[in-house]
Amino acid sequence: MSGGDPATLSNTDLQREIQALQARAFERYEDAALQAEAAPDRAEAIYARAERETAPLIARANALNAERVARYRRRAARWRQAAIAVAVVGSAVVVWLLATR
Repeated sequence: MSGGDPATLSNTDLQREIQALQARAFERYEDAALQAEAAPDRAEAIYARAERETAPLIARANALNAERVARYRRRAARWRQAAIAVAVVGSAVVVWLLATR
């Protein structure tokens, strides 16, 4: 994991880092479940510690995902603008063709 600014990462790096963070968090929760199963009287403390340990991982994954969503929204806005431009130009061409008949 790079740990850099999400805005500077490529889409591939964003996806890779999100998956790595998810894997680490799931691994930690699985370990906690096994520990809690072995010591049911301490289960609450075990799960609380797992949540504390995974909180930074989840926060980082949320930040990376927010950047990914922002990129997709910007891309969608550009495509929407391009579609509107094509529609306007196409309409103008149709009007011009009808006017020159």
